[in-house]
Amino acid sequence: MLFPPTAHFRRLLPKLRPFSSSTGVLRESKEVKLLRRDLAAAHQLTARYGMDDLVWNHISARVSDEDGGGFLVTPGTMMYEEIFSDDILHSSENVTANVIHGAIYENRPEINAIVHIHTHAVCTVSALPQGLECLVQDAAQFYDNVAYHPWEGISEDYAEQERIGKSIGPSAMCLIMQNHGACTLGKTVGEAWVRAYYLEKVCQVQVAALANPSGIIKPSPEVLKHAAKQYEGDYLPGKCEWPALVRHLERQGILEPIDDDDED
Repeated sequence: MLFPPTAHFRRLLPKLRPFSSSTGVLRESKEVKLLRRDLAAAHQLTARYGMDDLVWNHISARVSDEDGGGFLVTPGTMMYEEIFSDDILHSSENVTANVIHGAIYENRPEINAIVHIHTHAVCTVSALPQGLECLVQDAAQFYDNVAYHPWEGISEDYAEQERIGKSIGPSAMCLIMQNHGACTLGKTVGEAWVRAYYLEKVCQVQVAALANPSGIIKPSPEVLKHAAKQYEGDYLPGKCEWPALVRHLERQGILEPIDDDDED
C-alpha cells in the first residue's frame, strides 16, 4: 500500500514555479480548489492502481476563463503518490503536456479533463494494427468512440497540435496514440479517470484473448451499439465510481474532507 508523505517530507519535495500558458493569472476560486482536489485524487488513484509511469504522463483539467483559463496539470517531476492539491501546476513546464493536452482542449471545447497514460496493456494495443477491439462488456463504452493518432516521436513540436486536433475529431472520448499510449477525455476529472481505468482493463483482456489458440468470441455490432448507448446514461464512466473512489481516499487519510464553508 502507498502512504501519503508526512508534512515534514512534503516540505522537502522540490516545488516548481507554476506558470500559465494562458493570458490570465490563476484565481484560486472555490471551483479551482475543487479541481485541484479532484486532480490530486486522480494522481493518487493512478499510483494505487499501478497506472503511473514514474514521473511521466499527465492528468489535467480545464480552468474557466473567469479563473484564468488554461489548465491545471501534473507537475512532471514527482512520483504520482507524492502529488497533492498544492503540487498541481497551472498549465505546464513540460512541453509534451502543453502540446497534447493543449491540442485537445483547443479542438474540443466540451472537454474539461484529460488523462494520458502509458500502461502496459494500452501501449501493447497501441502497437497492434487492429487497434482496440471491443470484446467484453466494459469495452462497449469505447465502441465507435476511439480515435487514433500516429506516433511522431516525443511530442515537443507545437506543430503537432494541429494534427492531434484532426486525429481526435469532434466526438471521440479516447485517443489511442499509436506506438505510444492513450488519452481519455471527460467532462469531469472523474469521468476521464474512470474511462482510463476501464481502457487499461479492456486492453488487458484483449492482449490476453489474443493468446487463445481457439480464437475469440466477438460481440455483434448491434449489441455493442446498444451497450454503447447505455454507457451514455446511468453507466457513464465516473458517475457511480468516482464518488466512491474519493470516499476511499478520504477514509485512508489521503484526501481531506471538503470544507463546505470554504469561500472564494
